Amino acid sequence: MIKLYPTEIVLLVIRRHWIVFVAPMIGFVIALVAPAALLIASAVIPALGVVAEFAPFWRFFYACYLLAVLFAMLEFWVKYYLDAWIITDQRIIAIEQHGLFHRSITEIAMERVQDVTIVVPGLLATFLGFGTITVQTASESRYTIRHVPDCYRAKDLILKHSRTPRTDVPHEPNAQIMGG
Repeated sequence: MIKLYPTEIVLLVIRRHWIVFVAPMIGFVIALVAPAALLIASAVIPALGVVAEFAPFWRFFYACYLLAVLFAMLEFWVKYYLDAWIITDQRIIAIEQHGLFHRSITEIAMERVQDVTIVVPGLLATFLGFGTITVQTASESRYTIRHVPDCYRAKDLILKHSRTPRTDVPHEPNAQIMGG
């Protein structure tokens, strides 16, 4: 769970653009439909048919195959949904999901942001309005999120709040933090 400071306001939550779903979903649909089509074809055309003794084995193999494909779809969706950047008025919280049970969370204080770069990589990205945002901090670290919808709005928010003087940001370790 992400903890927010008492005076902190969430400005924007960024997840990747929906376009990242298109190619994997086409692959998942083909992976789900192709074996079913083969089983139906083997039932209709006897020459392609499976020997009756092996039918339970093939059904079991098909069920395991479907389970594996559905698990891969679930993992893809979990990584998509849990990868996020949370932009507040005081910091950027970058959450990166590496697998089902492995996550890294990085916090970037707004006053440490030195540069924000946007790359819109082509015609499709231009028409659909997504791109890549890279934030460089004072410590020469770079943080990148790809396939960001409305990346210009995110850049403007980051730059606006990174240049605002901070007086009420709790920096001491014993500062009061609220659940968020």
